[in-house]
Amino acid sequence: MRDLNLSQDNLAGQWQYVKRNLTDSGIITHDSLETDIRLIIQGILQRNIDQEFQDAIQAEYYQRTDTRIDLRCGYYDRVFTSTFGQVSLKIPRARNTRLNYKLFDTYQRRHKKLDYCIALSMILGLSTRKQSKLFYEVMGDSVSHQTASKLLLALKEELRAYRQQPIANKYKYLILDGMWVHIKELSIRQRPVLFALGITKDNKKELLSFKLAKGETEAEYTSLLNDLYRRGLIQLDCIIADGSESITAAVNTVYPYAQRQYCYTHKLRNLSQNIRHKYKHRQKILKDAKKIYRQPSKQQAIREFNKFLHIWQTLEPKACKNFKNNFISTLNHYDFPEADRGLISTSNHLERYIEEIRRRTKIQGYFKTENSLNLWLFGIIKHLNITIPEDVPKSSIQPELEYESAQFS
Repeated sequence: MRDLNLSQDNLAGQWQYVKRNLTDSGIITHDSLETDIRLIIQGILQRNIDQEFQDAIQAEYYQRTDTRIDLRCGYYDRVFTSTFGQVSLKIPRARNTRLNYKLFDTYQRRHKKLDYCIALSMILGLSTRKQSKLFYEVMGDSVSHQTASKLLLALKEELRAYRQQPIANKYKYLILDGMWVHIKELSIRQRPVLFALGITKDNKKELLSFKLAKGETEAEYTSLLNDLYRRGLIQLDCIIADGSESITAAVNTVYPYAQRQYCYTHKLRNLSQNIRHKYKHRQKILKDAKKIYRQPSKQQAIREFNKFLHIWQTLEPKACKNFKNNFISTLNHYDFPEADRGLISTSNHLERYIEEIRRRTKIQGYFKTENSLNLWLFGIIKHLNITIPEDVPKSSIQPELEYESAQFS
């Protein structure tokens, strides 16, 4: 059996291959399947438009009645594209009344659900030009990459509401981390995006905020935390992050009484980087270091740490010196219930989301402006496995599923 390459670049070509094989096997009897489907859909839409017009003027063709509101005045042609493809419709006109049809707004040429699909295809990883090629091959119509980029502007109001909504006092833990992006507006300089992931009392993860910063500095992290505090995130049990001094200083300013957990994964990475004899010692020293964090209690972890120093202090003094620095802060997760220790011992929960965001933004190479970056990030976050607080209103590009189901029922 032939292997199929289902990458985005080859998807349209593989669809043609699938159709040809279905035709050869007798499942599809001709290559005009899409045409037949579009004609059926076109007929359904046309009948709905005609019926809506008839209800509006309260008269059928050539019907004489005292209840008639207006007279027919021919029609005009309109090409309309939905998720079923491009169809040609004849739109009836009235002599004295301008009608607004439920199917589309004035001058609208695409169904809102299609706009939603185009924006979603870019959010899920297609470039603006690749989505144009894909939709043209599959549906017979597409939009330019400029129009596709403008569709993301529909998220602007939703993003504003997301950043201004109050935060309920239901979070016990907060994870902080960041990623770097390129922005053309700033001569393609790299800038960090800071993320704050909250964990609720029932252990649900919600991305509370993200912020494009000038750097991973104390001032920027303080600004992010102050915004969370202003919106209602007043009390936290623990804040998890790497060993950055900037984060430590910001946390001490805004949440001085919250316990601090250094991510032990970052601690192990720093240990690995400072090993002098990497080929000879790295595998063994990392194996011994990981044993520390597998202990059932803090006291046993500290005893294992002392054994570790006794073995490696002389062989790898630089690595051990780095490992001892703020080591006790990597064990603070032992002070919390055992069921929560996996949530707060590292920042991996947030890093996993950041890695997925990075994968989807990497196809852009760089962003033209800060505004476009914020819209892309928010769109990606909405479609990742991250809960957005429920108070945020729905996007204006959400498909009108209720009306569509009525149209085709």
